[in-house]
Amino acid sequence: MDIQARKEIIIEHFRQINDINLIKAFENLLDYALKKEKEKEIYEIPEAHQKLVMERFEEVRKDPERLLEWDQAKKTLKPK
Repeated sequence: MDIQARKEIIIEHFRQINDINLIKAFENLLDYALKKEKEKEIYEIPEAHQKLVMERFEEVRKDPERLLEWDQAKKTLKPK
């Protein structure tokens, strides 16, 4: 059974419910689920960014001498 069919069954069952406490519980559950979905979207890292980071890790793995100590790197930064 696909996700849409399952949703339709749940919606039909929900239509038959008259218990206000159960309805409030569903509301809270759905609010929580929607909040989690939005957070998931916010924290998803695009595949292109993941690839870039992995390429940089590979460069460092091949040539660890290219890394600078923080004090050295800090001197190369230009103030705005």
